[in-house]
Amino acid sequence: MFRYFTVGRFVRYICLMLANLPMSGKFRWHFLKWGGVKFELEGKPNIYIGKDVRIDTLAPQNICIENHVHITAGTTILTHYYNPFNYGNVKIGRGSFIGINTIICNSVVIGKNVTIGAGSVVTKDIPDNEVWAGVPARFIKKIELEK
Repeated sequence: MFRYFTVGRFVRYICLMLANLPMSGKFRWHFLKWGGVKFELEGKPNIYIGKDVRIDTLAPQNICIENHVHITAGTTILTHYYNPFNYGNVKIGRGSFIGINTIICNSVVIGKNVTIGAGSVVTKDIPDNEVWAGVPARFIKKIELEK
């Protein structure tokens, strides 16, 4: 088991842990980026990561977060579900809001402009412009965008 613990992985782990230090949520994403999380940013970065957001340390490189995303406190993002050696990809789309204490599990794509209610457990893909909540997360309503 220790043969998989390389210096690079150790540095990424430390960066992921440093992201939980007291600081503004506007700066926390820098530590997550150094920890291996991918960020797709076009233009000026506008990402908020709340306190105590836990990122899967086994495969943080499989997590992709787009611009204008707000992830509130206590959220957990996992790249695996039942089997810790079977990794998936997690993508959070532009303009999404993830409520407090949400758990995002293995291999899901959260679309653009999605709102996920507090305490939800996301186990499947969520299309663009929708509100989801519950355990497991279920569709609540469509978001009507003004033109």
